[in-house]
Amino acid sequence: MKAFLLAATILGSIATPVFAQNQDETAGADADDGAIIVTARKKEEVLQDVPLTISVVGAEAIERAKLVNVSDLAMQTPGFSYRQGFGRTGGGGGAGVRPSIRGMSSVVGAPNAAFFVDGVFVSDNIASYQLDNIERVEVIKGPQSALFGRQTFSGAISYVTRKPTNELSGRLRVTVGEYRNSDISAYVSGPIVKDVLLFELNARHYQFGGDYVNADSGRRDLGGQRSINLGARLLFKPSDNFEAIASFGLSDDRDKGYIYGFQGSAKNNCFAPPIVGTIPFPRTNTARRGFFCGEVEILPSYAYNNSEIEAAGYHGLDRRFVRASLSMTAKSDSGWSITSISAYNRNNSTTGQDNTLLPSANASFAVDQSRTRDFSQEVKLFSPQDQAIRGLIGGYYYRDDTLPGFQFTNVNRTQRTFDSADGVRSKSIFGMIEADIGEKLTVGAEARYQSETILGSTEVLAPVGSNNATPPAPTGLVRAKFNAFLPRFTARYEPNETLTLYATAAKGNKPGGFNAFPVDARQADLDAFRAAGFATFDEETAWSYELGAKGRFGRVNYSVAGFYTDWTSQQLSRGESYIRTTGTPNSVVFIQNAGESEIKGFEFDVSGKPADWLFLRFGYTYVDARFKVFYDDTTEEVYDTDGRRGRLADGSRNPADLDKLEGDVSGNRLPQTPTHQFIATSQITLPLSDELDIFARGDLAYESKRYSQVDNLNHTGDSYNLNVSFGLEREKWSFTLFARNLLNDKTPLVVTRLLDFNRLLTRVNPLTGANQTTFFRDFAVSAPRKQQFGATFQYKF
Repeated sequence: MKAFLLAATILGSIATPVFAQNQDETAGADADDGAIIVTARKKEEVLQDVPLTISVVGAEAIERAKLVNVSDLAMQTPGFSYRQGFGRTGGGGGAGVRPSIRGMSSVVGAPNAAFFVDGVFVSDNIASYQLDNIERVEVIKGPQSALFGRQTFSGAISYVTRKPTNELSGRLRVTVGEYRNSDISAYVSGPIVKDVLLFELNARHYQFGGDYVNADSGRRDLGGQRSINLGARLLFKPSDNFEAIASFGLSDDRDKGYIYGFQGSAKNNCFAPPIVGTIPFPRTNTARRGFFCGEVEILPSYAYNNSEIEAAGYHGLDRRFVRASLSMTAKSDSGWSITSISAYNRNNSTTGQDNTLLPSANASFAVDQSRTRDFSQEVKLFSPQDQAIRGLIGGYYYRDDTLPGFQFTNVNRTQRTFDSADGVRSKSIFGMIEADIGEKLTVGAEARYQSETILGSTEVLAPVGSNNATPPAPTGLVRAKFNAFLPRFTARYEPNETLTLYATAAKGNKPGGFNAFPVDARQADLDAFRAAGFATFDEETAWSYELGAKGRFGRVNYSVAGFYTDWTSQQLSRGESYIRTTGTPNSVVFIQNAGESEIKGFEFDVSGKPADWLFLRFGYTYVDARFKVFYDDTTEEVYDTDGRRGRLADGSRNPADLDKLEGDVSGNRLPQTPTHQFIATSQITLPLSDELDIFARGDLAYESKRYSQVDNLNHTGDSYNLNVSFGLEREKWSFTLFARNLLNDKTPLVVTRLLDFNRLLTRVNPLTGANQTTFFRDFAVSAPRKQQFGATFQYKF
């Protein structure tokens, strides 16, 4: 509460002076009347006319708020929460990346919200994607499966990039800050052939030296990042009836180790296992491992063996993206149009993982290379959009393949190659029809029929010593097909020009898939995993319902919505211990399905200029996300007192179990999502002369605590992030001083349930009833960026 009051005081002081401002900064105004144009339904529409809840962050807000990445964007968007627990490593979701829209979070596996760039699905980590070339970002809330398709289970985040201009223009932006931070970007745009062939070239070099001292080396390099981005766009418009845009992007990332560490099982404060023996190490006659209850704090120090990993020729992260797309639109004089979007993406990512996250003279680390490529093709046919009955129909194809890679460890010192047959094949047809019923009421229906095939395989490592050998063929090839019909129904009523009322009902899904069994496990453990049904996990589905209103009252824009989501078979994580073929213990994480969950909530977003000199914005989201029906075996282990399973393999109650069914988490809150989110922005500009202004801005983002897991036993605590900036600007240049995380908030980004690999424990294996050598429970904690001060200079022409 003290942090909130301090932040409110700072925001209030920013809003005190008089200023003159030309536009609402929430988004760019594209239409002739100043209305905001979006493409949230695959076509250009005025924001107020779209019967969906959409938060739009425009180029001006990105510039003024000094937004750098998607985490910054989330702090500008009520209902959208984004956490990266492992730096910029990881793929599009799961433990590495946790996007959550309206409480629909994910712990492992594919994310529940998808990212798009100019209509192209982004399958990999978007954390390093530059925001310098963005025209606007649309955060579209609720299931978008009908029109956007895969992985838009809870919503879609759509990046719309800047188009080449018909006049020569450009910009240079230079940012410097604490912790050896520099960010230099530039673009130039203009005509090759006036009105016909236009271009843009852009480039960026970003570097952050790291803000946490590495306990392994004594250097301040934890969290260090470096990115180089290059991009080009070519727009060809030979006539008013045809337009083609070719886009190409190249990204090169190189990072140090991320800020993440184990708090240690010695800190566990609840559900300690009763110890009945200590030789050769502690033994319990229950399934317990100990636990930590309450608020988790960041660690006093962090370590990552960067030096040892780099001495072997690797880094915390080496990643290269190639993105290419071609969009073509042809229109007829009668109003019909057809659009084609073709895209190709390739990702080569090599991560160096410190296995202990402790200072060590004998480092233990592993290097993994992951390579993927994907291709997509979408075609859309639009009827005349100015008719009372209008619509679109389209088709979509997507293919994703995992390519050969390698593994390297400090022990074998060999690039052990492997091949993979993992992949995705997705085909769908989709459409929308909308009809005006009178002058004020519009109803619509959208739908997608999607057929998605998931391919899985077991990777086989080349022998030790066979450096860069031809990778062995994968084994255990499996496939599963998921067909889904995904509708959405909308109704919009406009009683006047300044008010829109709307209602929606939509179905979303996320296909199931295969869990990867550990290749080094004993056959007995593999058999137990298969018998328990861990080989696969099922599709999850949700129906979402929403009532909302959006409009303008005087000089204030507002939107308010209430929503309800009925969610079945939610994909969550469970950890299982096993014994390696070498006789040493280890653990693996599987995806499991929950029974039923439900989400109820509401949100509002208000922005505007109560006076010519003041721009304010306030947004709030309340989410009550809970399990309706779910029994979690891992939670049962936490409470276990007799060493017997609470349920049998068929799900029925085990009559031999003497304690209660403590694994029933029905009524618990969903993990990794906040109940409350609040954002506030205050901005001023004071004219110093006819050509020079002084401005100030403050942005506050608050999130309530997140539970780390379904047991709801520990959490992150509340977070308060306040960014402020002050500066001078003229028509062509500006100079800004800024502070990020001014309150120096230290709330953990993510708390992960893991094991303490330094403390062995013998317990009862809940799957087999036999004794099992495993580890005490532990939790890993990632820390946020520290308070930082810096300056930005920008020149435009």
